Amino acid sequence: MIKPLLKEASPGLALRRNTLSQRKKKLLLLLLACSVNVTGNAFSQTISYYVPDGDYQGKAVPSAANKLISINMGNVTLQEAFSRIKSQANVHFFYSDDELDVSRQVNARFTNVTLAEAVASLVGPRYKVEISEDNTVVITPQEADREVIRKKQEARVSGRVTDEKGQPLPGVSVMVKGSSRGVVADNQGTYSLPVAAGDVLIFRFIGFEVIEVPVNGREEINVQMVPNVTELSQVVITGIFERKAESFTGSAVTITQEELKRVGNANLFQTIRNIDPSIVIMDNLALGANPNALPEMQIRGTSTFPVDEALAGSGLKGNYLKSPNQPLFILNGFEATAEQVLDLDINRVESVTLLKDAASKAIYGSKAANGVVVIETKRLSGSNTIVTYNGSLDIDMPDLTSYNLANALEKLEAERIDGRYTPTVNDPEAQTGLQQLYNARKKLALEGLDTYWMAKPLQNGVGQRHGLAMELGGQELRILGNLSYRDVVGVMKGSSRNNIAGNLTTSYRLKGFSFHNSMSANSNKAEESPYGTFAEYAQMNPYWRAVNADGSIPYYAETGPNGERYTNPLYNSTLDSKITSSYFNFTNNFYLEWAISPAFRAVTRVGIDVKKNSADEFYPSAHTQFESLVGELDAQRRGSYQVNNGERSYLSGDFNLNYSKEVNKHFYFANFGFNISENKYSEVIHRVEGFPSNRMDNIMFGRDYALDSRPTGIDGISRDIGFLAVGSYTYDNRFLSDLTLRTSASSQFGSDKRWAKFWSFGLGWNLHNEGFMNGSAFDLLKVRGSLGSTGNQNFNTNASIATYAYYLEKLYQGFTGSYLENMANTSLQWESKFDYNIGFDAKVKNLSVRFDYYENYTENLITDMTIPNSTGFSSVKDNIGRVKNVGYDVNATYLLWAKGRDFFSVNFGLVTNHNEVVQLSNAMKSYNDAMDAQAAERGNNKPLHKYEDGMSMNAIWAVRSLGIDPATGNEIYLDRFGNTTYVWDAKDMVVVGDSNPKYRGNFGVGAEYLGFGINVTCRYLGSGQLYNQTLVDKVENVDMNYNVDKRVLTGRWLYPGQEALFKRLGNYSVDTGEGSVVVYPEKTRATSRFVQDRDELDIAAINLYYDFKPAMLKHVGMERLKLGVNMNEIAKVSTIQIERGTDYPFARTLSFSVLATF
Repeated sequence: MIKPLLKEASPGLALRRNTLSQRKKKLLLLLLACSVNVTGNAFSQTISYYVPDGDYQGKAVPSAANKLISINMGNVTLQEAFSRIKSQANVHFFYSDDELDVSRQVNARFTNVTLAEAVASLVGPRYKVEISEDNTVVITPQEADREVIRKKQEARVSGRVTDEKGQPLPGVSVMVKGSSRGVVADNQGTYSLPVAAGDVLIFRFIGFEVIEVPVNGREEINVQMVPNVTELSQVVITGIFERKAESFTGSAVTITQEELKRVGNANLFQTIRNIDPSIVIMDNLALGANPNALPEMQIRGTSTFPVDEALAGSGLKGNYLKSPNQPLFILNGFEATAEQVLDLDINRVESVTLLKDAASKAIYGSKAANGVVVIETKRLSGSNTIVTYNGSLDIDMPDLTSYNLANALEKLEAERIDGRYTPTVNDPEAQTGLQQLYNARKKLALEGLDTYWMAKPLQNGVGQRHGLAMELGGQELRILGNLSYRDVVGVMKGSSRNNIAGNLTTSYRLKGFSFHNSMSANSNKAEESPYGTFAEYAQMNPYWRAVNADGSIPYYAETGPNGERYTNPLYNSTLDSKITSSYFNFTNNFYLEWAISPAFRAVTRVGIDVKKNSADEFYPSAHTQFESLVGELDAQRRGSYQVNNGERSYLSGDFNLNYSKEVNKHFYFANFGFNISENKYSEVIHRVEGFPSNRMDNIMFGRDYALDSRPTGIDGISRDIGFLAVGSYTYDNRFLSDLTLRTSASSQFGSDKRWAKFWSFGLGWNLHNEGFMNGSAFDLLKVRGSLGSTGNQNFNTNASIATYAYYLEKLYQGFTGSYLENMANTSLQWESKFDYNIGFDAKVKNLSVRFDYYENYTENLITDMTIPNSTGFSSVKDNIGRVKNVGYDVNATYLLWAKGRDFFSVNFGLVTNHNEVVQLSNAMKSYNDAMDAQAAERGNNKPLHKYEDGMSMNAIWAVRSLGIDPATGNEIYLDRFGNTTYVWDAKDMVVVGDSNPKYRGNFGVGAEYLGFGINVTCRYLGSGQLYNQTLVDKVENVDMNYNVDKRVLTGRWLYPGQEALFKRLGNYSVDTGEGSVVVYPEKTRATSRFVQDRDELDIAAINLYYDFKPAMLKHVGMERLKLGVNMNEIAKVSTIQIERGTDYPFARTLSFSVLATF
């Protein structure tokens, strides 16, 4: 309907009452029958034919030109007046919506005027009124006004749409509000659209806010889109290109910044595990909440052999070697280390995308077998100057709920039951001395001496975090600067991790080119507690004094009746010990994008990543660890110093050319790429001993290198090159397909196996876009499937080549000799993983569900293979196995209620994983035999890893146990033939459990009302097993010289006929071969008696916040202010009572945060 209209008619209007020609009437009828809406690049025009109410077919309507009309309606719309007229005169109205606005108000009051005069007075003098023989009233503009209207119809608006970085944003929908007219911005972000002066343009794009802009007669309108974090999950960011989630066949999960903040702010790893259970962060039962410990993680199960224990205990501190099962990290399009992710300011993170299956991760080919974690930091958001501050006060509180140690009186009773105060022979004098010792200790305990040793090295660590970001510039040049400081204070006194980081991002656009550079610097310093390990305090007897009456700290906690002395670990806190490490990391990433044409875009990226690290570990000569160094020569070795110095450089570059084109219902996407990189690292360790004074805390004061040692270390270099081809075809946004081809070469592999090919293929079907789904409850229903292969490079770079070492002790004719240290394997090839995945994404009203079933096979596992000693080596790296992982992922979110910003939602996640060795080389038999021999040692009390076909990589191997014989106190075993025996034999070991839970997941609730919000997240796992080492070390194999678990009081066998869970062990002796015998306490070797079912529930995070309304902040010049309180790791309920955090306790974190934007 149209717009110029006058309320009053001009009295001098000339009316044509002659009839229209027959030819013109036919033309009018043709136009009426062909009434259309034209959208896109042509102006929208609708030809309307006003048909009166009632059925006039077959009726002869007389000419009504001179029919008298009487109306008394007052101010009504022109359409309402036409409706009254047609009912009186039985006429039809014919006019153009673009020429006549029938929604305009008119004064409809007439008494006995002709039809022509009535209509003319309503529409005004700028319109002609013609009445045909068939009683059709035709209304058209006067010739002078028609030209004005034509020019207005031909008015166009053009412009350019950019993203928050000022770069072109293709694919943006530009619509005229209230109509179906619209266009899509091309690959340069430009658009052109016919409009009227009063139109309003609506700009829409997935992942961005909807923007409405009035035309107001303008011919050029440029718009910069603003990201919408609530819609980022609809876009899959791969780190090379972005894809719409609706048309992507891969299994990928995108987590937005708001989702991250709702479940914790400790670090990115801790936060991700609370959102998607498919990424598993292993609980480190030894290092607990140590802020300087890198987490172990994996996606979709264990795929390869664990890290070499020799390297794990080598003293390396540069973190240059990757864990074999660790996923690939991509930070802003470039490869990153786990350490960089750990120290990344979580407030800078915009989104995290987990790529799980072949269709999503195959673009990274040789490095993607373990999954890919793509991290994007905040981008430039607009043309306004924005300042954002993030700050928090973080309190870490020790969690000792897993400890069940005896108090002073309980420990004395345990010693009495154990016979510690009864002599082994009938010696009255000895009996008297032991009884006096017992009485003296008990007296002190009864008087209140009950030292809580575990509290001595602990504190409530109070840390802080601050971040300041400033964005400024215009449409063409934008600058974003970030400065952050974080001080993590651990729960062990003196332990901390301090991080200062800065980032400067610039973006500039010149015609079809976009330049982007991101420069970052990060300085980190870590300190370990000078108090020693937590285990040293947990073992101390509670009837020993930690501090003298005068406040001094004694070197010895107690001297026994036979002269045995027990050092006090608290004494070490008085010394000038130094355990520090630091690194400086500089990165610079440059991006150049060229919009060649609307369909073609070229992107090249170059990155440099340089790191230098150092570490100092100094223990003064008075430290208790040197207590055993007695005698003149050994005393000179007291005091030690270890220095680590390392560096790494990583250079990478790639070039990608992509093509995207939509032709009718067909959408084509292609990407062709090339990448090259070099990674070089080295670290050197010097160990020196012999420091005569505690104040000599510099390595230059050392007497000599540590006994039987010399400088050691590690170095490596790897070079990679690869080619990438990606193709995608979508038909009518219903049928989807993706194809990826990747070929890569690496210097890490044998000269005969440098190159490898990786690929993936995916199909999808958007069922919700099918006609037969119209009217269904599904807003989204996509089924998808994929298969393909990827590779793994997470192992030492020198594994395939021959390496040499030197004879340093002697010279031959003045020359240094060398020998082959590592045997070459020219056929060593890539570990590869073949993935199958099938799943669906569904949304029914407020319920969203994502389901995936996966099955993957890791082939060519790399490990040490035993070879004949005649080769001069005992082992060589080789490909020897195949491992299968199978399981499913389920994630669901239900929005129970929403109104504006207010909402209430629940979420649930469940993942399963079953791991199995499918095929293993016979070469592993020698490895398993070595494990059997180690397990059989009488001084060993831990289960060891073995690998056999059909068994899990996480299998727990032990001899089956029927319990403790009440008559003898000996353990009854079940041998491999099913017979009972008292003799433990390594050949009888079988799989008695699996440390990998069959299922794990999370669930939670989130709500916000009037700015107040709450989120509660819980984790759970079940149907797994764990070997309870606490029962072994603190109950059955306990050293009664130190404190014990309370279960010692009731659980150990003492006399015939007693039913007990734990046996009592004796000693065994070893002939040194030099005429002497050494006696050792016997240990409990691996037995199924200590394998327990593991089911756990964790209250992982509680987050409370208040987000101020914008109207409240305007008068203080702020855009946003948000206050929050967050608590992590609140409580754990487990079916296993086991000590957690033996070397460093676990902790709960309470954080108070503020976010302010100006």
